Amino acid sequence: MPTPSSPRVEVSGIRKRFGGVTALGGVDLSIGRGEVHALLGENGAGKSTLIRVLTGAIMPDEGEIRIDGAPRRFAHPRDAQAAGIAAVYQEPMIYPHLTVLENIFTGNEIASAAGIVRRQEMAEAALPWFDRLELDPALLHRRMGELSLGYQQLVLIAKALVQDAQVIIFDEPTSILSQAETDRLFTIIGRLRADGRSIVYITHRLDEIRRISDRVTVLTDGRVTGSAAADDLDEERLLDLMAGKAHRDYGKPREDRRIANDADPALRIEKLTRAGLYDGVDWSIPPGTVTGVYGLVGSGRSEVALAAFGALPADSGRVLLHGRPISPRDPAQAIALGIGYLPEDRKLQGIFATKPLEANLTVSTLDRFLRAAMRLDFAALRGEAARLIAHYRIKARDETVAIGTLSGGNQQKALFARWAGQSLKVLILDEPTRGIDIGTKAEIHDFIRSLAAGGLAVVVISSDLPEVLAVSDRVIVMRRGTVVQVAEGEAMQAETILAAAVGAAARAA
Repeated sequence: MPTPSSPRVEVSGIRKRFGGVTALGGVDLSIGRGEVHALLGENGAGKSTLIRVLTGAIMPDEGEIRIDGAPRRFAHPRDAQAAGIAAVYQEPMIYPHLTVLENIFTGNEIASAAGIVRRQEMAEAALPWFDRLELDPALLHRRMGELSLGYQQLVLIAKALVQDAQVIIFDEPTSILSQAETDRLFTIIGRLRADGRSIVYITHRLDEIRRISDRVTVLTDGRVTGSAAADDLDEERLLDLMAGKAHRDYGKPREDRRIANDADPALRIEKLTRAGLYDGVDWSIPPGTVTGVYGLVGSGRSEVALAAFGALPADSGRVLLHGRPISPRDPAQAIALGIGYLPEDRKLQGIFATKPLEANLTVSTLDRFLRAAMRLDFAALRGEAARLIAHYRIKARDETVAIGTLSGGNQQKALFARWAGQSLKVLILDEPTRGIDIGTKAEIHDFIRSLAAGGLAVVVISSDLPEVLAVSDRVIVMRRGTVVQVAEGEAMQAETILAAAVGAAARAA
C-alpha cells in the first residue's frame, strides 16, 4: 500500500504523436492527495492531450501512469473511471434530452438481475452528493438541457462523486461561468480538497492560480517547462515558462516585416458586438499585410471573423470592406464581395472527404469553367486543378484521388489553394496549420506571406503564438470578447502578447 504522503497520480515519460506532430514529448507529472494542481499553458501546449491520456480517451505511445503507486493501463475511458479518474469539461458533455438522474448514471445504471433500472436506488445514491453540493433534489427529475451551464457543471461534479472519483479534472471550468458561479465552484473545489480528493485544474487565467491551486505545472510545446508550489511562481515567472518556444525562437521581429498603414484598411470592423461572445470589437486589416489575431479559449476571435464572413451575424456594429459598409447574410454573399475564410476544422467544415482533389480545389470557382448551355469545361477545370497542385506542392497520386485519403498537411494545402485561386480582397485563415507537420507548416507560412506581398489583406487567427509571431506583420490580441492590444514592430514580443491574452496587465503594458 502507498504511504499517505505518496502521490496519488504519477505520470512518467508520457509521449504522444499524431502523424508528424508531437503533442506530448515526455511529460512527467505528480499529483498529491488533497491537492489542487493547476495545469497551465497556452493553446496547443499539450494540456488537452495529457487529459485525454489520463481519462483513457487515447493511449500514449510511451510512458507510464501510476495510481496510488500501482502501474495502470487505460485502454478505454472505463479503465480510467475504474481507477477513480473523472473529468469536468469547460463545455459540459451531456445528454440534454435525458433527466439529470439519467445523465448521472448513464453507463452505470443500477439495475435488477432482470435488467430493470432501479431509479429510486439511483436517486438515493445521488442525494447525499446533491446535499453536499447544495443542489435541490428536485433537479434530479429535470431535463439536463433545461439547466444553466453552471448547474450542468455541478451535476457533472455530482456524477464524478457518485462514481467515487478520487481524481477530478476541471478543464477551463470558469470560461463559461458568471462570477457568482465561479465563486461557488471554488468553494466546492475547496471542499473536495478537504475530503482528500486530488484536483487537476486547467486554466489560462493567472488570477485564478493563487486563489485555487497548491501547485502549478506549466506545459509548453508538449513538455513540462516548470513545476512548483503556487506561492513560489510569480506572474513574471509563469509568463516566461508559458512563452517557451515563442519567446526563444520568435521574440524578435522579422527583418521583412511590413509595418501596416491603417489609412485605408481593406477590412474594418467597428464596435462589433454579439451578446455572450464579444463586445465592442474593432479590427483594422490593411491590404498587403498579414494581421495575426491571437487569443486564448473564449476570447471571441473566431466568432468575430465568422461575423465578417456572414456565418455568425453580430447583434450590432459595422463591417466595412474598403470603406463601404457590408452586411453579408451568408458566406456566399461574403465570397461574392471578396472575403474568403479557411475554417479551423478542415474535416467538418472544409473538405469534401469523399470527393476528388480536383473537385475540392475548384468547387468555389466552378462558374469560371462554365461554357455554352451551362456545360462545364472539364479539361480546363482539370488543368486548373493540376496547376494548383503543382504550385502548392500538394502530394497526391493525381487530381482524381479522394481528398480524404491525403495527409492532413496536404488536405490543408488544398484548402489554402482553393482560396488562393480566387479573386479576393481579404482572406481569413483560422488555425491554418493546426495538426500538421513542421515542414508543411513552413510551406503554408511562405504561401501566406506571398499572398500578402501580392496585395491581399490576410488575417491569421491562431492559438499557436510562435506561428502568430512568425508570420504576422501586426497582431491583434483578444481576451474575453474584447481587443486588449494591437502590437506592431518592436512591440511584437511573445511575453507582452501572452501577458495581454491572459490578463497580466503589468506585463502587457
